[in-house]
Amino acid sequence: MINLIFAITLAGSSGMAAESQELAIPTDFAALEMAKFRKKIVYGEQHERKAERLAKAAHCELPVVSNWVFAKIHAAILVSAEGEIVKIVPVDSGCPELEQYTANHLARYASKVAPIPPDHKQTWYRTTMNYRWPE
Repeated sequence: MINLIFAITLAGSSGMAAESQELAIPTDFAALEMAKFRKKIVYGEQHERKAERLAKAAHCELPVVSNWVFAKIHAAILVSAEGEIVKIVPVDSGCPELEQYTANHLARYASKVAPIPPDHKQTWYRTTMNYRWPE
């Protein structure tokens, strides 16, 4: 299920979507091909600390295994024919703060390293960011 906030935001921009000929948001995330980025996406310890602070402040209920909290945030990304990210739509995880953080992170660090679609047409891919911290 797509995060409601993003669905509302996207609905409000439907006029722009018609102009840029964006593909419709996929309803089956699992059916999308996994994105293989051209370069490694910048990701460091400070990003996990930020994710931890956001999740704790929002009181997100996340899985705990062996005294470690794990958060897996999935997102669908629309990649242009040239290999740039056009749109990021997080999948509802129950923690909107981490979904937004993930979308912002991908927009900043993955915007020009996304895969170039083989047929040079806009294509939806899926990706996942994993976070963990001690309980």
